[in-house]
Amino acid sequence: MRRVGVLVVALAGCTFDASGLGETPETSGGAGPTSSGTTTGPAPTSEDGPTDTSETTLGVSGSESMSEGTGDPSGDPTSMPATTTTATTSTTEPDTTTEPVSSTTGPGTTGCPLVMAYKDFDNDNYGDPNMPMLVCEGEQGWVPDNTDCNDMSANAHPGIEEMCDGIDNDCDGSFDEFEPEHNNNECKKCRFRVREDRLYYFCTEGKNWLDAEAFCVADGLHLAKDDGGAEHDFFLQEMGNTNQWWLGGNDRETEGTFKWVSDGTAVAGDGWGNNEPNNQEWLLWENADCMLVLDSDGVFGYPGEKGKWADHMCDHSFKFICEGPLP
Repeated sequence: MRRVGVLVVALAGCTFDASGLGETPETSGGAGPTSSGTTTGPAPTSEDGPTDTSETTLGVSGSESMSEGTGDPSGDPTSMPATTTTATTSTTEPDTTTEPVSSTTGPGTTGCPLVMAYKDFDNDNYGDPNMPMLVCEGEQGWVPDNTDCNDMSANAHPGIEEMCDGIDNDCDGSFDEFEPEHNNNECKKCRFRVREDRLYYFCTEGKNWLDAEAFCVADGLHLAKDDGGAEHDFFLQEMGNTNQWWLGGNDRETEGTFKWVSDGTAVAGDGWGNNEPNNQEWLLWENADCMLVLDSDGVFGYPGEKGKWADHMCDHSFKFICEGPLP
């Protein structure tokens, strides 16, 4: 009887797993349950029975939970956490619903179709060809026309009439040239004259022959061709008693053969003065290759040669006459 009682007491000291799976593993320290209700021993393996799904599904992607049914002990994949791979990839895909790209180079222009335009500083509706830009259509200060030759002056653009103001108003490459309506009398120290559908400049600023010809060419003219007769008288009338004036004849190409620079024809007629042309040389390295017309009274060096032609050194400065077609 005494031995039986001891055995009952010993059996009363043993504990069993409520699930009937055997004794609970002892901890290393032999301690009982923790305050959280879980043991501090090693995590149970798959052989130890079902695991807590709240701990296992947090590290599994939504696609894995859907395929394996581990999101819930019942195997229902719809109860998985909201964390999915779709949310991760959507932030890196390009946005295909963005509005058309607006100007990032134009001043303050966004959200509009772009057009090529040109800066119009002087607000004359003609733009600077050297300043193109993609801007919103109608952007203030920008225009589609790029033919302005001087965007610092509203009085300079194609279509405007030339004025005597020191700039190229009509953008034709010349400035202050003859223009029938607004600039028809004189400019650049030249008097503008029209005779029988021909335009003449009588320019009083002295230039050498080459510079005088270049000045005429810039306005679409050449140094004048003197055909004699009524035209010659017209020259003398406009020149007055003002010494020598350059004409367009020279023998620079072939010594002794004078030609008109405007058309290359030979100088002919009896317009030469006494013993002219004489290729007078004032210095050893100078030749008298360019052609003058003397005023109506004759001048120093050419006494009594009223209104006659003479040859002279081309690098000397004289007044000059330009001639050409009307614009």
